[in-house]
Amino acid sequence: MALELVVGIDFGTTYSGVSWIVNGGTKELNLVNDWPNPKGWNTNTEKVPTIISYKNGKPYNWGYEVDIINEVSVSWFKLLLDPSQRARGDPRALEVCRRTLEDLGKSAEDVATDYFRCIWQYTKEAIEEKKGTSWESTYTLKLVITVPAIWSQIAKEATLNAARRAGLPTDILLVTEPEAAALAVLKAKDKEPDELHLQDSFVICDAGGGTVDLITYKITKLNPLQIEEGVVGEGDGCGSVHLDIAFEKYIQMVVGEKQYSSLDPKAKATMLHGYETGLKRAYSGTNKEYSVELHGVDDNEKEGIDSGTITLKPQVLRTLFDHVINQIVGLVKNQVDEAQMNDQRAILLVGGFGSNKYLHKRLKDAHENDGIDVLKVMNGWSSICRGAATWGLEHSSSNPLNRRTVAARKARFNYGNCWCVPFDASKGHLEIDKGRLPDPNHEWWAMNQMEWILKKAYFSPLKVGQFH
Repeated sequence: MALELVVGIDFGTTYSGVSWIVNGGTKELNLVNDWPNPKGWNTNTEKVPTIISYKNGKPYNWGYEVDIINEVSVSWFKLLLDPSQRARGDPRALEVCRRTLEDLGKSAEDVATDYFRCIWQYTKEAIEEKKGTSWESTYTLKLVITVPAIWSQIAKEATLNAARRAGLPTDILLVTEPEAAALAVLKAKDKEPDELHLQDSFVICDAGGGTVDLITYKITKLNPLQIEEGVVGEGDGCGSVHLDIAFEKYIQMVVGEKQYSSLDPKAKATMLHGYETGLKRAYSGTNKEYSVELHGVDDNEKEGIDSGTITLKPQVLRTLFDHVINQIVGLVKNQVDEAQMNDQRAILLVGGFGSNKYLHKRLKDAHENDGIDVLKVMNGWSSICRGAATWGLEHSSSNPLNRRTVAARKARFNYGNCWCVPFDASKGHLEIDKGRLPDPNHEWWAMNQMEWILKKAYFSPLKVGQFH
């Protein structure tokens, strides 16, 4: 029987990542980390931008290769897959995305299909470099795609449709981003001595570009490691891209809307890149001034603009960051309060924004009296795609149910059936629901009666591919 090769895709709002693993031998986890980049070496090789450009209506470039100034490109299309999440994104960015889609005559699912096709083609080439040209005929393929904890059933189906239309393997499973991250993080901690104990609980905070997802797990077994969900996962659209938006709005305000709109697009792109790779990552909440370069802007001593350099004062930066981080702190507090456990061990930060020093400081300050550690996870940016492949490996038909790390999850929704039953007022049936059915006894029936199979937040042991 052919060995199984599992590919995990972290399909993110702003960046995406891929890992793969063979279900046999050493089971070494491989991370695709050499994404094509015409600009040369980059520090963000664990992920590739979730962006694609078009020329004459056909895909032209994707990822780092896209020239956002000179090409017709589409980003943020992931959020448009879920009608319930469209209000959570940046209205301006989503409107630009909608208009571009209209101009191209494409839907968000069409663009997701094109993007999946690009990332899958490159993934196959990366696997071929290590497994040879005949690898596709050597292994059976399984694909795991991650989705936000707050993703609707409509969005899950749209994601699956896009992947299938793109020619990805037919054996596709979905897993939530925080569950994948939790699996990667806690499996890594399980290898360290005295890191995990029975009944320990951990809040996983996946702070990404578009969304922030949270999930709480309790350790129920150590050998092998098994965990169960302590609180129903939740999230919101308060990822780091909203910080980017607030930053650019502030720069536009101090420069002046008219002057800003007339500046060279390359100068603005260079400024935003400097902010993204410098200020945004280094800011820790200290009383320190930071500066960004914006060539072509007029000097303005009052606004801190001198020779193409804009200096931002500490109180300005704190306001910009707090605009987003206050929402994350609130989400984490809700998760901790809802858990109501005395054995909570730590809040684990993953995702690109999870490495931000100021976010770590704010959460640490918020929970210093709770006895809960706030920890930044090593390689947290790639934890979701690494966890996706691991999750797929555990959900192989050859792996017993009792060997899976996540043993039970809490249902996200209520599940039930609507029945007609014999009318009985003593059972609470209402006259308004009373009706006849074509039965020989001419009995009265209670119409539209719900029988709940599984209620929201109730535990459900997991089976292969099960997704509540």
